[in-house]
This record gives sequence, structure tokens and C-alpha cells, in this order.
Amino acid sequence: MKIVSYAGQQLVTTDDVADSLVRLAAAIASEGESDAVEIPIILNGRDDCAELVVGVGNDLLVGPHDDFQGSEPDFSAQAQSLRAHRLYPERDAAEDAGGDDGDWRLDVDLDLDSSGAARG
Repeated sequence: MKIVSYAGQQLVTTDDVADSLVRLAAAIASEGESDAVEIPIILNGRDDCAELVVGVGNDLLVGPHDDFQGSEPDFSAQAQSLRAHRLYPERDAAEDAGGDDGDWRLDVDLDLDSSGAARG
């Protein structure tokens, strides 16, 4: 579980939601935009939700929350909804959808001066 500090409030949510929110907020801000998003939270031991404006000019701090009592809720569908945002980084969205693990290697021969052709 993690704490999301926003506008003087501390919201408790799952690691998956918090991590997705940070990546989305950074992506939105990098485009010079702001957007309203909804995240699932735990409030007084119950599932609830909060609406946040993220992006340019909106500070967001996410940190660990060790005092949570009870079983961690399943907010995976809501985390996936954040990752489906139009500005969420594409590479991360593909990884979350079960795509490439991000370890890739470019194997291209860029023989721009044709020096390899003479070796034949």
C-alpha cells in the first residue's frame, strides 16, 4: 500500500494504482497539460474513490504506507484504467498488457559508408 499526498490530503491506495498515477501524471505534465483522473482509495477501512487534477502545476507525492491493517484490495482494474489514458507512456502500457518485458536489443548493421561491401 502507498500514500498519495495531494493538496494537503493523504490518500491510501495500492502500489499498482500509485505507481500508475505517478507515471501518468508525469506524462501529462510533460505534454504541458492537466487532466482530472479518478483513483480508488481506502477511507476509514472501506473502498472509496478520489478525483485528482494531475499534470502541470499539480504536485503529487507517493510514498510507502506500512500501517495498513487488513487485506489489500484489488484495484487492478482501476490501475489499468489509468494506464489506458491517452497520454500514458506507450512502452509501459504494452508491458502492463503482457507485452515485451522492456529488455530489447537493436541489431542493425548501419554500414553508412559501404565499407563492409568491399570486404565481401
